Amino acid sequence: MAELLPSFEKKIGETVQTTARITRVRYTSPDGTYAILDAVTRKRIDFTMVGSLASFHVDEEVRVRGTWVDSKYGVQLRVEHCEVALPTSSVGLARFLSSQLTGIGLRMAERIIQRFGENTVSVLDNEPDRLLEVSGISKKKLQTIKDEWAEKQSSRQTFVYLQGHGLSYDLSARLIAHYGNRIIPILTQQPYLLAKEINGIGFKRADQIATQMGISPDNPMRIEAGIDYALYDAENTDGHCYLPLPLLIANASRLLQIPEDAIKPHIDGLIERRSIRKDTDDNGETIIYRAFMWNLERAVAAEIARMVNASSHAKPTDDDLSRIRQIETHLGIELAETQRQAVITGLAEKFMVITGGPGTGKTTLVRVFVAAAEEREIPVFLAAPTGRAAKRLNETTAHEAKTIHRLLEYAYSDDSHGNFTRDRDNPLPAGIYIIDEASMIDLALMRALLVALPDEASIIFVGDVDQLPSVGMGTVLKDLIESRRLPVIRLKTVFRQAEQSKIVQNAHRINDGIYPLVPTREEMMDPRCEFFLFNAATPEHGEHLIEQLVCEKLPKRFGLDPMSEIQVLCPMRQNTGGVEHINQILQQRLNSGGMPLEGSYQGFRIGDRVMQLKNDYDHDVFNGDIGTIMASQGNKTLIEFDGRVVEYTKKHMENLALAYACTVHKSQGSEYPAVICTFLRSQSFMLQRNLVYTALTRARRIAIFITDQYTLKSAIENNRPADRYTRLACRIADLLR
Repeated sequence: MAELLPSFEKKIGETVQTTARITRVRYTSPDGTYAILDAVTRKRIDFTMVGSLASFHVDEEVRVRGTWVDSKYGVQLRVEHCEVALPTSSVGLARFLSSQLTGIGLRMAERIIQRFGENTVSVLDNEPDRLLEVSGISKKKLQTIKDEWAEKQSSRQTFVYLQGHGLSYDLSARLIAHYGNRIIPILTQQPYLLAKEINGIGFKRADQIATQMGISPDNPMRIEAGIDYALYDAENTDGHCYLPLPLLIANASRLLQIPEDAIKPHIDGLIERRSIRKDTDDNGETIIYRAFMWNLERAVAAEIARMVNASSHAKPTDDDLSRIRQIETHLGIELAETQRQAVITGLAEKFMVITGGPGTGKTTLVRVFVAAAEEREIPVFLAAPTGRAAKRLNETTAHEAKTIHRLLEYAYSDDSHGNFTRDRDNPLPAGIYIIDEASMIDLALMRALLVALPDEASIIFVGDVDQLPSVGMGTVLKDLIESRRLPVIRLKTVFRQAEQSKIVQNAHRINDGIYPLVPTREEMMDPRCEFFLFNAATPEHGEHLIEQLVCEKLPKRFGLDPMSEIQVLCPMRQNTGGVEHINQILQQRLNSGGMPLEGSYQGFRIGDRVMQLKNDYDHDVFNGDIGTIMASQGNKTLIEFDGRVVEYTKKHMENLALAYACTVHKSQGSEYPAVICTFLRSQSFMLQRNLVYTALTRARRIAIFITDQYTLKSAIENNRPADRYTRLACRIADLLR
C-alpha cells in the first residue's frame, strides 16, 4: 500500500493511506451518509476525499485510507477507512484542544502545550488537576475541562468498542451523537430501533449490526422487529395505514430472509400483546395495523364525529343569498351557483369539504366565504399545511393565514421533539376554520388539528383531491370525501379566464387520463404560449436541456430571473436527472463565482438559492420557503426570504438544501412563475398521473415538460395512488351512519 508522496502523483486505482487535516467541507448529503471534504497532508499536499465522512469537521486531523478515482470534478480519493488521529505537532494539538473543549481558545491551548509538551494528552487523561499550573485556568474552569475531557474519553472508549464490532467510524460517530452513553445497551438489547430512529439506517443495516452484536437469525426479537418494521416501512414509504395479513407475511419474510410459515406465530404473539392490532376489511379479509396507527385512525374518525354532532352556528337566513350577491358586487366577482351553494352550506354545517381542480374558483370561494362569515360576526381563521401555502392564502384573501403548526402553537421541547400547545385542554377559540391545500394533510396532523377544535367551532377543508396525497400516512382528504357522510362541494366549472390557459386545460386533460395538448412549432413561437414539451432521449440529454432553458432560453425569451422565477421539479432526488445532480449543475452554472461557505453543510455559496426543509418557528421560516444566501461570517449566515433577512447559525444551516431544483412533493402548496418538470424514462418507476398533474399545477405562467411521449403517456395512464391502505372513510361512515 503506497503512502502519499510529495509529488502527489494520483494514479487512478491505486490505494493510499495518509494522515491529513480537514480544511473544508464541500458537501454533505441531506441524509448524512456521504460527504466531500478537502484536506491537506502533513507535507502540505492538498487533495479531495469522498465517502462516508459526514461526521468529520474542519480542522480535525484524520488517518485515512482510500483509492484514487476519476470523476467529472477531477481525481478524488474514495475513502474506505477514516478515523480521528490525535495531532502530533504542537500547532495541530492546540487546534484540536481548542475545538474539543469549551472555554479553551487557541492561546490557552498553546499555553497548556507549552507547559506539558508531548505529555499534554497523558496529563488530561491521568492528572487533569495539574492544569492548575497553567496561567488562566481556575478551579471552576478546571472542573469544566475535566468533565468535558472525561466525556470525550468515554466517547473514544465507546468508539473502540463499536469499531471492534465492525462498525465504521462514521456510523459509530452518528450513533454516539444520537444516543450518547445509551448506545451500547441499545445495540445489545434493541438494535433494530436504529432502523426507525437513525436517518439512513434501514432494517438491513440494523440487522447487520445486530448480527455483529451476536443476535441469531431465528431470534424472536429479530423476527418481531422485522414484522414491526414491515408495517413501519409501509407507513413511511408508501403512506399505508395497515397491510393485509398475506402481504405483511410476504414482506416480513422477504425482509428477514426466512420462510413465511415462521412469521405467522410471531404475528399472533404480537397481536396477543397488542403491539399490533388485527381488523377486517370490507371483504372480511384480515388486516394488520401497528398499534399506533390503529389508535390514530380511530381517533381521527372519532374527532370528526364529535364535531359533526356538536351544536352548530346559527343557521343561514333567507337574507344570506342576497348578502352573498352583495359581497360579489363589492369584490367585483360573480360566483357560479355551485359556489354560492358552498357558501350557504359552509355557514350551516360543522364540517365541509370543497374540492376542485385549477381554475375552478376555490380561492375566489374562500374570499367570499370569509366576507360572508365576518358579516355575521363569526370569527374566521385561515391555515394551510406549509408556509408557502399559507402565504399564498394570505395574499389571495387579504386575510391573515398561518401554517397549521403555528395555528396549533407548535413548540420545541428540551429533548428536541415538538409538541402542540393547543390541544383538548387548551383549545382554539370558537369560529370557522378554513384549511387550504388539504390534500397535504396526513393522519397525524389531522388528529392534532381536530383535537384542538372546540365543539363550538366548524371547519372547511379546501383542496384538490386529485393532487399527490400527503407525504405522511393516509389519504385524509380523499377519505373525507369517500365516507359519503360529510357535505362535499365539487367545483367542476373552469371559469372563462382560466379556460383560456393551456396550463389549466392540460391539467384537466391529464387528470382525466388524456395526453396533454402539445403546441406546434408555430404555436411555440407565439409569445403567449404557456406550455412546452421537449423530448429527452437520455437523462444526460434532459439535464442539458434543463441547463439551457434555465440559464439561457427562458431568461432571454420571457425575461425571467433564473435565480428566483424558474423552478425545476423532479420526481426523485438521486441519480442523473434527479434533484441533487441538477442542483449541482445549476449552482455551477448560475453561481460559480459565489464565495463558498466555510464548512457548509451542502457546499453552499454566497448567492445560492436555498429551500428550508423543516418548520422553524423561532425564525418564522417554514418547510418549502425559498431564500437566497446573502452573506456569511463566522458562525452566522444571512439568508433573505421574500425581502426579510434571517440570521442562521451552523446548526440551522442543516435545515437547508439547494433549491434550483426540488422534488414535486416539496413543491406542494407553492406556485412559481415558470416550472420545468422532468419525467425521464429512467424515473418511470416513480411516475404516476397525480405526480404529473401536481407538478403542472405548480406553474403560474410557463410550464415545460422534459420527457418523451412514451414515458409521459405511461405516467398519465398510471393511476396507482388509489392503492394506499386506509379505513378512515369506513370508520367515519360507521360513526356517522
